[in-house]
Amino acid sequence: MGGKEKIEAPTLPDRDSIEETLDAICASDGFAAAQRLQDFLRYVVIETFEGRGAQIFGKTIAEDVYERSPDKEGDSSNLVRVDARRLRRALENYYAGPGENDRIRIHIDPGQYAARFEIAERRAPPAASRSFWRPGPVVLAIAATAVLAVAIFSVIHMFVSHEHETVALSPAAPPAESHRTAKREAFLEKSPASVHAFNLTEQARNFYYPELGKKPLAEARALYENAVKLDTHYFGAHAGLAQVIGFQSFHLPPGAERDALLDLAEFHAKEAEKYNAADAWTQSALAWAAFARRDIPDARIHAARALEIAPADLFAVDFDALISVLSGDYIRTISVTDPARYADLPLDGHLFQICVGVAKFHLGDFTGAIAALERNMETGGPSGPINFAYLIAANQKAGELEHARQLLEQFRTTWPTTRFDLFLYSFFMERAPVDDLVAALKEAGWEPPET
Repeated sequence: MGGKEKIEAPTLPDRDSIEETLDAICASDGFAAAQRLQDFLRYVVIETFEGRGAQIFGKTIAEDVYERSPDKEGDSSNLVRVDARRLRRALENYYAGPGENDRIRIHIDPGQYAARFEIAERRAPPAASRSFWRPGPVVLAIAATAVLAVAIFSVIHMFVSHEHETVALSPAAPPAESHRTAKREAFLEKSPASVHAFNLTEQARNFYYPELGKKPLAEARALYENAVKLDTHYFGAHAGLAQVIGFQSFHLPPGAERDALLDLAEFHAKEAEKYNAADAWTQSALAWAAFARRDIPDARIHAARALEIAPADLFAVDFDALISVLSGDYIRTISVTDPARYADLPLDGHLFQICVGVAKFHLGDFTGAIAALERNMETGGPSGPINFAYLIAANQKAGELEHARQLLEQFRTTWPTTRFDLFLYSFFMERAPVDDLVAALKEAGWEPPET
């Protein structure tokens, strides 16, 4: 940074005031746990204060703040852009809350990284010479806003209550087709593009469940991205995009590219929350984005909240079960995936039946694992190398050695070069469960193919 040419700075607050403002922002709830956003903010503020705002680029932030070398410029620039969006949103939230009365406001305008300072003049307190009180225009405006807020809250409450009466009647009761039709009609009232966005998300939502391969994930992501372009305010498009990007992140090694995907998943999950926080899909998206970042407490909170909102939503069940089993909470997995709770619902395409089989395997209930994994196949559930590997291992551990070997031959024929085990090591929170699976497969005669 020392060799940069200094450019004349505009009129700015004094250095002490800037430091105090930065300290207050960084100590607030929205920034305290986000060290990278703190570093980003301090860097652009100080650079701007020192007169170098016009020389702040994505590359300089990547090098000076993230210490990423120039040969990573493409990935790093993407990461900086994502963080810039997060920073702008975090500042907006701060000034809408704890910083609403701050004299100095810091802005990072879209399209640039230099800071912009807004200095509010301190107002003298109103004189108290009147013997009676009369509401002024500001008070009247606040009162009107309060009345409007109450009215809006009442409408929202009626809508949410109606939603819950329709969707969450009973875990065993399938959502009525009329409800789906009503949702489409509601979108049609907005615009044909909104209907098309809704239809794309409905199509994409089932698209990445049959397997966790790169191609179906990329195709699902393209559908969700198109839906976002058609209707950027539709929460489902953002929620689905957050989930599929979260899946994609597990196919990458740690590094800048994976970090960028994690940030992008979080961004779209937060966008879904902004447009409809009370929907189960939004909460599941927040849960999966948190799990991909390995924030297990936050992931579990949002996954459980999704099921509280819509206990009959099998997609919410999928993500709750997936997060539970991958984080080692096998009892939770089994409790939320009891097939009796969803006996009358179409189970094809849903992951939770595999999750309960995996959970039972790691709890030592190998017969139960076999039953769950076979039931998944019978009901048209997802089928791929992972659940087939667990079926082989469960048969091996249950003493069904001949059947395990027969299944292994089918596995070798269908997936001769797969290294599902490497993917599972990145997927599970701990290595031990994958070690147990691989040991059982080797007992049955499986050897990892050469990569």
